[in-house]
Amino acid sequence: MKKLLLSTVMVLSIGAVKAQKIELIPKAGISISKQSISNTNGEKNKVGFSAGLGVNFQVAKSDFSIQPELNYVSEGTKIKNGNITVKQNLNYLELPVLAKYSFGPVYVNAGPSISLLLSDKDKLQAFYGGKVQKLDFGIQMGAGVAIPAGPGKFIVDGRYALGLTDLSKAANKVKNRGIIATIGYAIPL
Repeated sequence: MKKLLLSTVMVLSIGAVKAQKIELIPKAGISISKQSISNTNGEKNKVGFSAGLGVNFQVAKSDFSIQPELNYVSEGTKIKNGNITVKQNLNYLELPVLAKYSFGPVYVNAGPSISLLLSDKDKLQAFYGGKVQKLDFGIQMGAGVAIPAGPGKFIVDGRYALGLTDLSKAANKVKNRGIIATIGYAIPL
């Protein structure tokens, strides 16, 4: 009985994998980030660059899909204190895995993300006054529109990224926050 059940699941899984629609999505855009720093006032938004590649896997023949991505994101903050402005740049290699649901050309997405800090840790440790975390776990949620164009779709995507990791092991808690807006093109495979 176990072998029959296992065989049935395998055959159905192979059929589902063959039937699913896969899209490759190169994209680029901007990130508008700010850090939440406890006991600090004057944090301002910092504009940065974002670029990456996503792969969208449609689940069976539904409007639901899973979209893992690999992105480069420039985040950070500006802190203004009187006439002095300090800008802190943090560059990340980010891996979000998003659940996506489409309503025709419009979609919503949400899911966890993990980011690897690429910036110089020594500079950051001096700025924050303590050890800096290399990994930032977070949650992303957003929406977009996929407009058919040629063989694929032109994509406009916006999302909010909420960092859950305290980046600094100093007295102040430091967490990333930001909005990421990108444009891309979904290439069917």
